[in-house]
Amino acid sequence: MRIVQVGLGGFGRDWARHIIPQVPEVEVVGTADLFEGSRNLAIAAGLTAPERCFASVEEALEATDPEAVLVTASLIGHVPAAVAALSSGRHVLVEKPFAPSVAEAKELNALADARELTIAVSQNYRFFPAVQTVRKIVAERQLGDLHTVELDFRRFSGTGGVRGAHHALDEPLLVDMSIHHFDLLRYVLGREITSISCRTWDPAWSLFTGPSEGVALIECGADLVASYRGSWVSSGVRTAWAGEWRMDFTDGEVWWTSRGDGPEGWRSDRVTVRRGRTVKTLVLPTVERTDRAGSLTEFVTSIAEGREPVISGRDNLGSLATTYAAVEASRTRQPVQLADWL
Repeated sequence: MRIVQVGLGGFGRDWARHIIPQVPEVEVVGTADLFEGSRNLAIAAGLTAPERCFASVEEALEATDPEAVLVTASLIGHVPAAVAALSSGRHVLVEKPFAPSVAEAKELNALADARELTIAVSQNYRFFPAVQTVRKIVAERQLGDLHTVELDFRRFSGTGGVRGAHHALDEPLLVDMSIHHFDLLRYVLGREITSISCRTWDPAWSLFTGPSEGVALIECGADLVASYRGSWVSSGVRTAWAGEWRMDFTDGEVWWTSRGDGPEGWRSDRVTVRRGRTVKTLVLPTVERTDRAGSLTEFVTSIAEGREPVISGRDNLGSLATTYAAVEASRTRQPVQLADWL
């Protein structure tokens, strides 16, 4: 599949250097970024060539005639790039968060449907062995009915007083990080989130501009509740990026974690099952392409097979709505019903 990559900032260059080469089914025929500095850095790093690096999405599409567009720009660039691509008849894979609002995400889905094109969102945490294993345990009811989920995420960001781009975000926890955990809740449980209550805050000494800590109570119907605690400034033992999960079933308990540090983050995946006094750590399946390479592979494969990807824009509305509903719940200090957003 011939693709154009839009967005050559630090994260976009990481995609170009480490992720795209893992997926030989795609060929990057062009790149684009509004900022000359980002284009020059990508060219200097050998990640693109001057003759196929453009200042706008439209220029890149006209010059290279790709089949699809990969949007790795910052959030503010997601909708304009996706609209340009879909309007010209190209499929789109966009980084999370899908769009700055649920309304804009719905409009992108409607445009894709009208053009009979695929739009997908790189919710890359889904493509790990522990996630696939626990999803199967829940779907097959191997331990009976699930009724409680506890999820903790702990990291300490800011050692040495050095600020990164995420420190300046308005919602560094919920929109930049928790969106992964909310998406995993929906995916692993196979259920939609129906309501959320949330509180967020930021210690006075934190390097963050927005709230770096939060707690949430998440309902998935009347019979299943999840508690969530997340922190970018925790001095506790740090978790893997997917967090630490404890899931209570009628007939047992599952503890699991996923996506450790580094390019082989799958090596940190663990799933432990307890039935009564019997505790067993499961042997996990091999996932050929994990993380963002998994997202890109699913995108390309679904188009080749003529099916909707598991990370479709349509599916992602639930995760996006949960994220922005959490922000609203924290702001108003009132529970938010997801039906009002969807």
